[in-house]
Amino acid sequence: MEVWGRVGAQVCEVATALHDKSKRALIGDGTYHGFVTAALKEVPNAASISPESYGYLIYQQSGGAVQKRASDILPGDVLWMQDAKLKGHKGIHSYQQSVGVGDPLVGIVNEFEAKKFKVRIFQANQHVGQQTVESVSYRLEDLKSGLVKVSSCHNFSFFPYSSFLEGVPYIGSLKEWLMQI
Repeated sequence: MEVWGRVGAQVCEVATALHDKSKRALIGDGTYHGFVTAALKEVPNAASISPESYGYLIYQQSGGAVQKRASDILPGDVLWMQDAKLKGHKGIHSYQQSVGVGDPLVGIVNEFEAKKFKVRIFQANQHVGQQTVESVSYRLEDLKSGLVKVSSCHNFSFFPYSSFLEGVPYIGSLKEWLMQI
C-alpha cells in the first residue's frame, strides 16, 4: 500500500500540474486517452496502458449495480466511462447527463468522497476550441445506465514477489492474484 500510495500521489500531482499547464498549451493530443497517457508517462512506476486497459481493474459498475469492488478508489486511479447516463439532484435542481457516448470518457481521479460516492476527476475538455484539461465531478450512485470502470495504474511488476508477500497475514487470495499478473 505504501508504494501504491506514492505512485497514485505522483499520478495525481502530475495530473494537477497538467491541468494548470493546459491553459497555456495542448496536453497530449487533446483527447481523453491522450491526456491520461501524457500524465502516466511522467510517472516512472506507473503501469503501461492502452486504450483497452488502464491498469488493474479495482471497481466496475454497470447501471446501478456495482459488479466489482476490489479496493477503494484513490487519487491517481484512472476512471473510464462508456455510454453513461447519470440522473440525480445537485442541490434542489435535478440533472441529467450523458458521458462517454461514442468514445469512452477517461480521466484521472483527483478526489473521491466515499460518503456521497462522488468522484472528482481531471479529464480532457472536448468542447470545440477549448482543448484544455478540466476538473469534473460525477456521483457514481446517479448512474442509471452505461459502464464505469476504475483501474489502478500501479505497476506491480517491479515488486520482488517473495519478499513483498512473505510475512503478510491473510494474504492467500492477494498472493494468488499477484502471481497471475
